[in-house]
Amino acid sequence: MAGANPSGRGRRARPAAKSNAARGEFELTLAGKTYCLRPSYGAQVAIEEALDQSMIELLRRANACALQLSELGVVVAAYIRAGAAEDDKMTRAVNDDRIAELIYEEGVTAVYPVLTLLLAAAVSGGRTSSGEAKAVTASPTG
Repeated sequence: MAGANPSGRGRRARPAAKSNAARGEFELTLAGKTYCLRPSYGAQVAIEEALDQSMIELLRRANACALQLSELGVVVAAYIRAGAAEDDKMTRAVNDDRIAELIYEEGVTAVYPVLTLLLAAAVSGGRTSSGEAKAVTASPTG
């Protein structure tokens, strides 16, 4: 088999990010690494400040596949940093421009579905400031 490595040596598979849908997290794979993306309040504020746009406007543009590559880098990197484990200093320090490059290499069409769902979840409410989905409570009828 061409390209096989019979010795088993070489690159090790990177562990997958552990996202939790119940906490509002999503996964995105770039350059063979799976990242956990989390829509936290801090990520939202950082994105709005960096791009000078509201989350609703970003959602509308993402849904239309109309974000610039640099904007994709800012948004995705902010959510990656928010989803990184406390002790994962490398992931917590991802660079917006490098993430934009990885998105370009992966293909922007692979990123838009995840990003659009993530932005929709972020603007729909029902989350704590850390990004966790709030428990659904039964409402009285009558």
